Amino acid sequence: MGPTITEKTFRQIIEEISDHHHPMSGFAIAAAATQAAALAEACMQISLDNQVDKLNWQDVTHQIGQMAHLKDTLLEWCNQHTGQIELLMARANYQVELTSRQLLWDHLIEISSLSIRAASLVQEFRPLVFAEIQDDLELSFQLLLNTAQTALLLVERNLRQWPGETVNECAPRLIHLNAEISRLKPATAG
Repeated sequence: MGPTITEKTFRQIIEEISDHHHPMSGFAIAAAATQAAALAEACMQISLDNQVDKLNWQDVTHQIGQMAHLKDTLLEWCNQHTGQIELLMARANYQVELTSRQLLWDHLIEISSLSIRAASLVQEFRPLVFAEIQDDLELSFQLLLNTAQTALLLVERNLRQWPGETVNECAPRLIHLNAEISRLKPATAG
């Protein structure tokens, strides 16, 4: 058994995505969210390092720890989702039982939820950011917001792709996450 996808080099991952016989959309979303969370974590740490005399060290290190946890969790979802999609695609013509499909939807919903939590943490951190990296923090926010939305778009696409499936189980979760997304606001220029 070879290394998990996240143990490969960046170049190997890119080659694997482009050489696959099925799109690795869920992985690409999770990987983008992981990178955005890593950028946010770096911005938080840089802010603390440059304002150690101004910021509450305990509060900020707690926030940095939360972001690090979200980053690590998203990284693990990269592996889990890739492994599940490999099992799914190994079956002929996407004819898969509902439980396997539901597991994929659950993965994407969780990736969206984690992205929302990370973006919310960035949104809360904005007043504390070191001025010189404010734009970088905002880029991480925008990337997290986009991955949250994109993961939900993929769920909706999959629900349409497999006709006859009921959306009753997913619908309340999608509505809730879309409401959470609507609470995320890009920083105003100023």
